[in-house]
Amino acid sequence: MKKSAINIFILLFILQLVSCLSNRSIHLINLTSKKTSAVTELILTTSSPVQYSDTKLENPPAIIISFPENKIFAIEEDIVINKGAIKKVKYEYIHRGNQGQRQLNLVIVELTQDLPYKITNSGSSIIISVENPRPSLVAANNEKAKNETRSPNQDKSLSLQPGYLIGPGDVLSIEVWGQPDVSREATVNYLGEIRLPPIKKISVIGLSIPQLEERLSEALSKYLIDPIVFVSIKEYNSQRVIALGEIKTGMYTLKRKTTLVEFFGQIGATTDITDIFSENADIFHIKLIKKDGKILTYDLNELINDPQRNEQVLVSGGDTVYVPPLEINKIFVLGEVKNPKAITIKGKLSIVEAITEAGGYTRDAVTKSIMIIRGDIGSQRGIRVNLSRILKKGDVGQNIELKAGDIVYVPKTFVVDIERFIRVIGSPLYWIFWYTR
Repeated sequence: MKKSAINIFILLFILQLVSCLSNRSIHLINLTSKKTSAVTELILTTSSPVQYSDTKLENPPAIIISFPENKIFAIEEDIVINKGAIKKVKYEYIHRGNQGQRQLNLVIVELTQDLPYKITNSGSSIIISVENPRPSLVAANNEKAKNETRSPNQDKSLSLQPGYLIGPGDVLSIEVWGQPDVSREATVNYLGEIRLPPIKKISVIGLSIPQLEERLSEALSKYLIDPIVFVSIKEYNSQRVIALGEIKTGMYTLKRKTTLVEFFGQIGATTDITDIFSENADIFHIKLIKKDGKILTYDLNELINDPQRNEQVLVSGGDTVYVPPLEINKIFVLGEVKNPKAITIKGKLSIVEAITEAGGYTRDAVTKSIMIIRGDIGSQRGIRVNLSRILKKGDVGQNIELKAGDIVYVPKTFVVDIERFIRVIGSPLYWIFWYTR
């Protein structure tokens, strides 16, 4: 009887030991990353081997690692990697109260773009290998990031927000992880709101995708345990720009942060951006009319040839792009020149180039007192130019760049009183210019 009691005691002890071992917690003990020329690897190491499953998201690109058969505990916070193909690692927990024992629900590996990957095991490590993006794309993204950092005065309507800003008419695809009954498509109404049961309504206007995901997760947490939300835009309908003038006119939708040059590329269906303009288009004085009424003028060739400058010129929803005809961008060269004429400005035109195109000055010309009449009637002003200093002393500061509407007048006598000259000569010349343009 005594021997039987001892055996029972030993059996109970063994059962208790097995129970303790079976309940032993598994912890995420390390996360490292390394990059080779071909792939970027992310290595998750746990205290014991674990079972996992993976899911690939295309928009936004990410790999989701879940643990259906094991409880994994970690105290890790989100980590920004920014190495090769991997941008960031996010952790989603089931229990958030005890900071020392938080059970992992998901590990989300955010990618720079949708890229091929594979997952392997090595002991108690999970190795995620993602192909690196092509070098040309990496260089382009790095250059773009540098330009945005160096350009604090660029258009803030899109550039300070991460990507597209949601507006009325947009159709959103909303996926709530593990909740197919909640996941659905939603159209943003004219008030900028969507309905996503069990949420009655929520304002989304002006939010980026990450901001909306965060807001929806917070709102759904009242009804679901630790909801994880992924949002993508199925139809872009709110950020619209009007194109007018000597161009393929119409209303066009922006799908991301868009430069003026990219906007023209969006309109055209060919690789040659100039195909979208008429033969009479003045691409040297394109008007970007912002939604607040501000008018900016750009030379398309300058933007194409200066990538850094191009990145600063953004179009936004509500803007209008106007491409004027060449005819309205004229200047007049009058007075003591051999061939007085109207000249169309194509690109940049200096006063020396204008006088040369008019055949040069006559023997009676007073080159020390050439006048440029600039401005609308009633607010005209005169600018004196000493052509002799340009030609004889190389004073390029005198070689003023002309603007549309300027009148260049080469006098026969020295102009002493510029204001009187404007009153007596400037106004009649102004009316001649506008009557004959």
